[in-house]
Amino acid sequence: MQGVKTSHSVGLSLLAGLVLAASSVPDVESAQRNLSQAYEALEQQGAYVVGSGGVQLGRIKRGTEEQDLGNRFGSGSEFRPDGLFNRFSKFGDGFQDTSAFSSFATKPPEIRIRQGRKEEVIGVLTLNVHASVTGQKIDPRYLKIWLGLE
Repeated sequence: MQGVKTSHSVGLSLLAGLVLAASSVPDVESAQRNLSQAYEALEQQGAYVVGSGGVQLGRIKRGTEEQDLGNRFGSGSEFRPDGLFNRFSKFGDGFQDTSAFSSFATKPPEIRIRQGRKEEVIGVLTLNVHASVTGQKIDPRYLKIWLGLE
């Protein structure tokens, strides 16, 4: 009876398929928690965002100081002329080469941290998944949500 499937073996293979399907469901909750912890680590390290031409766009921080990106009346303002979250600025619109929100940007804003006297680029804020850049490509939409601006 080799090669013949009994109802028992069919039932076991269906059960195995269900277990496999259940274990392949993405753990979104853990991913969100990990993402939040990553932004908190950047905040603790004093990470900040710099646009092309060296324009200081703000600190990755949920604070109320002028330079905090979490301050919707400071660096996080959607009305700031050169702001990261101003959809009409060269750093926040959906089309310019320097914008975090352009899927074609080749010079998106950098995320930097200072270690002693040394400044290090650890990634960029970009929607361009194909960008050839130093460090990580970080989606600015998630940062905006973490900052509490969405």
